[in-house]
Amino acid sequence: MTRQPRTFVVFAFPSVHDTLAAEDALKRSGVPATTIPTPHELGELCGIAIRVEPGHASAAEEALVRGGAPASARAEITDL
Repeated sequence: MTRQPRTFVVFAFPSVHDTLAAEDALKRSGVPATTIPTPHELGELCGIAIRVEPGHASAAEEALVRGGAPASARAEITDL
């Protein structure tokens, strides 16, 4: 069975501390997320980013702002 590429929304942060705070904010809000290496498209940030399904992107952004951990960058990527 071959996995098909899918589109995801990725949020990046200036530091590992900020990324961990963002991950915690998403968990508290019930938004499913996965940490991944920061894609090159998002530039030189801390090296860890958070990936969410496109359908959860708005809820993720709201949770990040409410949690005091807004993203420094956002991009859509295609991944497996």
